[in-house]
Amino acid sequence: MNAQQPDPHPDMHGMESGGTGASPTMTWDAMERWLVQSMAEMPRAAILDIGPAGVRVDDTDDVECAQIQSLSSETFLLRLSTVVMSAPLLASFSVPRTALDTWFYDDVFDECTHGYLMSRSRRRVAEIGVAWFRDRCGFPSPGDLGCSYTEPARLGRSASR
Repeated sequence: MNAQQPDPHPDMHGMESGGTGASPTMTWDAMERWLVQSMAEMPRAAILDIGPAGVRVDDTDDVECAQIQSLSSETFLLRLSTVVMSAPLLASFSVPRTALDTWFYDDVFDECTHGYLMSRSRRRVAEIGVAWFRDRCGFPSPGDLGCSYTEPARLGRSASR
């Protein structure tokens, strides 16, 4: 991916999934554009996890990370944490309008140490994600980050009778 033409597949900087890192020359603005474009391509229930490149879950309990999950009606769930997060078990993929764009920091997700937001604004989600890593966590560049993308499981169909 270059700064003008983001990779439309939600996979950090066009690399293979599974925790690989972004290009060391990628800027924060390019990462924000990439996130906005990538979210547009995510099917419902897909999850994009972002965190420090090269960190294994066994290495430490403290890992600054963000997780974006695609919900229904072009809504996204953004969760921020300082511990590795598992995929959320959601009762529904729909979100009431009253819950949109409100920061929640109560106990719905145990590992979500800094709260979560549901929004239909891909730009807002991308801006918060970038600010989390750049300003709060102090990463010098997106090149220090890696990601993992999980597509939703598609169950098979039984043969017609």
